[in-house]
Order: sequence, then C-alpha cells, then structure tokens
Amino acid sequence: MSMYEIRNKKDRYLAMAADAVLRPFAAAVKLVREESKYFKPPEIVKRVLIMRVDNIGDVVMATSLVRELKKKIFRNARIDLLVRPEAVPLLRNNPYAAEIIPYRGIQTAAAIRAKDYDVAIEPRGDLRYIFFLFMAGVKRRVGFDRAGGAYMLTDIVPYKSGMPMTARNMEIVKYFDKEVNAEAHSELFETETGAREADELLKAIDARKRTVGIFPCSKFAAKEWEPAKFGMLAKKISEEGFVPAICGSDSEIEKCGQVADNSGGSAVNLAGKLSLEGLVSFVKRCDCVIGNDSAPVHIAAALDVPVIIVSGPMDADIVKPHHRSEDKLRVVFKRLPCSFCNSIKVLPAKCRGKTTPECLEKIEVDEVFSAFREVAAECRM
Repeated sequence: MSMYEIRNKKDRYLAMAADAVLRPFAAAVKLVREESKYFKPPEIVKRVLIMRVDNIGDVVMATSLVRELKKKIFRNARIDLLVRPEAVPLLRNNPYAAEIIPYRGIQTAAAIRAKDYDVAIEPRGDLRYIFFLFMAGVKRRVGFDRAGGAYMLTDIVPYKSGMPMTARNMEIVKYFDKEVNAEAHSELFETETGAREADELLKAIDARKRTVGIFPCSKFAAKEWEPAKFGMLAKKISEEGFVPAICGSDSEIEKCGQVADNSGGSAVNLAGKLSLEGLVSFVKRCDCVIGNDSAPVHIAAALDVPVIIVSGPMDADIVKPHHRSEDKLRVVFKRLPCSFCNSIKVLPAKCRGKTTPECLEKIEVDEVFSAFREVAAECRM
C-alpha cells in the first residue's frame, strides 16, 4: 500500500486515482520483463541515471547524491543526470556527471530507453517520474514510497518523514551500502563562460568594498519577504562598508527595482544581467548571500559562501541547505502557532488577501541585519 505525503487534497486524490489505474498495468508489464534477472552488484554497473526534474534549489541539493554515488557506490559507472532544460547550465563542469540530459516530457523516454541504463534513481518520490522511468524500461528503478507509484520501483528506499532533504538524499546512498560515510553538502563548479560574465559585471562595483548578494525573489510569492524590508536591510549593510547587489532574473526586474528604490540609492541593481552560469560565478565571488528560501541560497551554500535565509511557510529544518561550514549559515524565521504550514502555492486561509504571509511579515529588518553581523564577525568578512 503506497503512502501519500501530499498536502494538497486534489493532488493526493489524483495520485490515488492514478495508482488504481496503473497498478494492474504495471503488474502485467513486470511479469513480461522478468526484471529481477537484470540486477547487478554496484561494482559492475556501467550506466546510472539520476532524475531530478523539479526546482533549481532541489537540483542543487541533489549534487551531493551524484558525488557520493560516484565516489562511493558506482565507482566504475557512468552517471548521467536528467533535469529540466533550465537547470542544465547549472551542472556543466560537474566532474561526477558524464552527461546532463534535458527532460522534455514523455518524449524523452525513448532516448533514455536507448541508453540502456542499469540503474535509475528518482529521489523525489514522485509518481509521474517513477512512471516515466518505468515506461523508459530502465532495469532497476530506485526511489521513495512517498506519493504513489512505489509498485513501479524495483527498490524502495525507506522514507523518513520530517528528515532534512539533504540527509534524505544520503539515505539513497546508504541503501546501497549502509556502512558508507555519506557527506550531505552540495557542490557546484563554475564555468569559464560564467566566470567571464561575473567578472565583467563586477567591474561596475567598487572593488575596494566587499559584495553582499541580495536575492529578494522566489518562484513562489508566498516565500518572499517584503521588498521594502530588503531595501532597508540593503541600506544598513551599505553603512557597514559592503556593496549590496540586488539580483534576480528577467522576470524579477520590477521587484528588484522596488528593493533598490527602498535602499535609498545604496544598492546596485543587477537584476536581469546574469545567466544561470553567470549567477553561479557571481555568487562564488560574493562575501555573503541573503535571500528567501529559494535557489540562490542553495547555490551559495554549494559554493561555501556565507548564507542568511529569510524563511517563511516552509520548515527550514527540512528544506535548508547543508552547509559545509555551519558557522556560515543562519536561518531567520518567526515561529507562529500555524508554523510550518508549508503552503506556498496557495496561502492558508488566515493569510489570504495578504501579499506576504504572516510568518514572513513579522520578521523585522533588525533581526536579519543582526544575523548578517553575526556571520560577518564569525567569518571575518
């Protein structure tokens, strides 16, 4: 019986309905395939696929899984990654991945089938992607029983609710070898293109001062602290002798402009000026990064850059990055009776009509600034 750790009722019922339809179909296919005869010990496995088809931050956190599997489990295998097209540039230069494959829906299944993978790993526990790997005919499919589709896996890794995502990724490594010492920190590698782009942009910033990257936006508006507060924070940081650099994508230019306006002219607005490769290199050159629970803070942690996260509806203990240096990480949040609702697609009833959830609204500028000063002192910035 599959478990369904899906908060949204509609999505949960859809997963249950899909399971009811797919279960007998999958059983018939598995009988024909005789799957058990394909299993190989890790040392002779030749091709491994890791599928992480979701948000950029989640892809960053999965880089530790790639590294640990390559170094400690599938040492002789080629490991490929299947990710959304927009995440491909993020993983260029990763020495543990042979190929980064863009996921383009079910039509990608034929290409995956042709590569004849020995093992595929789906660390999200998502019915849709488990079904994809099943239809692609991968011989051994490893993942969690979290949201349906477990009967289409050949190996079910025990799912521990409430565990940090980075630690949960390491449970997959330990599934293959329970004695292994798995290291959960993420890791990214800049490219020459990204380095040139970042260096060119940094010429516009006073090189005599240290740079603090401020990332005020998120894919989900419910994760965003108010632009006005980010602006006031930038002004305080500027007064400490740092250059606050407001960063965001093309679609975030307007909101980043609001932050810059509220900084009283003390911040540099770099919104829309960096590709993903350039962003990685820019973050690597920052003395500190401050942002919402979003991709840039995960990128910063993966590059061992000091990070301050302004966290709201999501449980930070579960979704925060695993930093190699814990003294370089601070999470600022406000615990309320309704914490943590994890509602980011649709705000809970008590917050509807607000532009910012109450848990973020109650976080004051001085609280974040205090966290910044602590990190600056400990890291001797």
